[in-house]
Amino acid sequence: MDPSKMIKDLGSIGKETFGKSCIFCRIVKGDIPCTKLFEGPEYIAFLDISPATKGHALIVAKEHRETMAELPEPTLTSMMAFAQKLSRALSSSLGAEGFNILINNKAVAGQVIPHAHIHVIPRYKGDGLRIHWEVRKDFLPILKDLAEKIRTFL
Repeated sequence: MDPSKMIKDLGSIGKETFGKSCIFCRIVKGDIPCTKLFEGPEYIAFLDISPATKGHALIVAKEHRETMAELPEPTLTSMMAFAQKLSRALSSSLGAEGFNILINNKAVAGQVIPHAHIHVIPRYKGDGLRIHWEVRKDFLPILKDLAEKIRTFL
């Protein structure tokens, strides 16, 4: 399939599920072409067809798991180490001045394709991309309580 045709189909990819309709599973299997940067035993890296900036890449787990929390720890560790290596390569090759390493888990957090992946977004002065949130000071008084609650599950 032509990557330009796939851009037109992006509106439906959030509904894709495991198996033959998951776009990332199909890329991993070679059924859908991609602009591959690297392929290892646990993941594949390629350029995003809907990039936020020049060189925006995805690192996609070969095993179908919806979120990073569901991946085996060695796979996640390997993917994050590759994100570091890819960041260096993007800096050297494209002159990126900084990076956003982004993982969206579940639709409520902005995950469009329910298949574990990492965005490596090179940043350039004046690129216009904004990743911003409003500071929530209402949580400050309960930080200790929140930390205690979280620690019980670690």
